[in-house]
Amino acid sequence: MRLAKDIVAGLGTIAFAIGVLVALSKIPRTSYQAIPPDLFARLCAYAIIAGGVVLIVRGIVRGGDAVKLPPWRAMLAVFAGVVAFGLVAPRYGYAPAGLLTLIIGGLGAPDLKLRQLLLMSAALIAFSVILFTYMLKLPMPFFIMPGFVS
Repeated sequence: MRLAKDIVAGLGTIAFAIGVLVALSKIPRTSYQAIPPDLFARLCAYAIIAGGVVLIVRGIVRGGDAVKLPPWRAMLAVFAGVVAFGLVAPRYGYAPAGLLTLIIGGLGAPDLKLRQLLLMSAALIAFSVILFTYMLKLPMPFFIMPGFVS
């Protein structure tokens, strides 16, 4: 039997729900509460487990497409972009870090159009600066020039 996508998705879904249940087990319970504070979250986790079981059964019964590994170039580019953001943002602000992240992540696309990537990256960064800095007034610097601004 080959490993169908539904089986892998079901196993991942069940693993996620078990993680939620483990995290919920750390919430203290008291004897005077008729309804515990984690009741709804537990019910949701059990429903997610049931959905995962349905996915596994469907994968066994129907079969389906086999699992293929994602392209390594795209995964590596996204990972490198996130690492670059973490390294650049504290020193230079979130605008240069975001631009670098979008460009590095875009390099992982198989149908790369550099002009389109640069234009979309610049537009997204301009939108994020307008949204986070000017509209929401979040106290995070969008651009830092080391040596000029502390």
